[in-house]
Amino acid sequence: MRQVLHPYAENLIKYKARRLVGRAGFVRSDQEDIEQELRLDLLRRLSNFDPSKATLNTFADRVVEHKIASIIEARKAGLRDYRRQRCSLNDPLKTPDGKPAERGDMLDQDATLLRTGGANRPPEERVDLRHDIRTVLAGLPPELRRLCRRLMKRTPTEVERETGTARGTQYESFETLRRRFEKARLKEYL
Repeated sequence: MRQVLHPYAENLIKYKARRLVGRAGFVRSDQEDIEQELRLDLLRRLSNFDPSKATLNTFADRVVEHKIASIIEARKAGLRDYRRQRCSLNDPLKTPDGKPAERGDMLDQDATLLRTGGANRPPEERVDLRHDIRTVLAGLPPELRRLCRRLMKRTPTEVERETGTARGTQYESFETLRRRFEKARLKEYL
């Protein structure tokens, strides 16, 4: 059930949100979100209202003003600072062959993955690594190949639980795999 605010507070929230549009990087489509944030903050703080200190209108005005200051401060903080944004990923562009696209579609996904931590190697190195791993796997006996594929997705402890064998029993197989990968100069990937 939605709690209804006093008409003064509702009008104040709408007015302040409307005035915030065009400032601090806010646009018309942000207005409803701003209103909702202001309304929620005021509702949360209503339990702190003390009629002996101020009127409800004054209390609402102060709470809304403080929340607006917090919203603007957060908007200008570090990487979220709207002033650092030069363009939007949704900006319309044309591809080299003249077809319409958005700016985000034109980004190099591999470079983005490297920058954001989604990948830890350049694409060429990842292709080489996949090839090297396939080569090592192809030279393994079937039981070691299955074990290696499991270890690519799970920890040794999880593999032991899954197969029902103790680590000591699989230790020799783990060592054989380790030697094969080291021989193929893939030690850093173990």
